Amino acid sequence: MDSNEMVDRVLKHAREMQKNIGDALQKQSEAMTPLIKDSMKNAQEMQNTLTKHAQESAALTQEQTQRALGHLQNFMRIGTDAMRGSGEQVRAQVAQMMEQSKKAAESAAQAMGKTPDDAKP
Repeated sequence: MDSNEMVDRVLKHAREMQKNIGDALQKQSEAMTPLIKDSMKNAQEMQNTLTKHAQESAALTQEQTQRALGHLQNFMRIGTDAMRGSGEQVRAQVAQMMEQSKKAAESAAQAMGKTPDDAKP
């Protein structure tokens, strides 16, 4: 095999490898989309409940409720961006969503008179 054939072969394998990785990332992104949508629906329902709670609660719990609502807004913004993104971008955004969901759950638990540990899955 001469050097040109070797280069062509290496490049062919490199292109195939990139295509396979790209396909895998696309499939992963497509698999995440329904889960992100479900999470967004849950966040909206939680937001509605917390908004109602904030209207009915004392000033002390309103602060915790507002904090939880802020985390939920960040979660939903990231989720919206994630549904538009692809591959590595989606994974990074899902990691951010995970962090925001944890913060929102902890703040919501505190607003409801519970401990942050009560919000753990």
